[in-house]
Amino acid sequence: MEAKVKQLHTNVNGTDKEDSGKELVKRESIEDSPFEVVTVNGESFGAMGEYRLTERGTAEEIKEQLTKITWNRIVQCIMILEEIRNKQIKDKK
Repeated sequence: MEAKVKQLHTNVNGTDKEDSGKELVKRESIEDSPFEVVTVNGESFGAMGEYRLTERGTAEEIKEQLTKITWNRIVQCIMILEEIRNKQIKDKK
């Protein structure tokens, strides 16, 4: 019985030399806050840990949104902290 071997071919011709050195995911912390701006392939959004807080926009727009203290942002943070607490309680059981 012969073993069939599959060969994998990479699409070398399909890569763009300019983009090959580009960082695909970038995280930038916002000073004195638990928030960070996450940029994926040029599009940014605000996050707190693994939780997304904002819609997509430019990094500057997201920084501006996350540095403003609003009631909506406070409620988002409380809900995220409660979610994390519930996960920790569930994992202990």
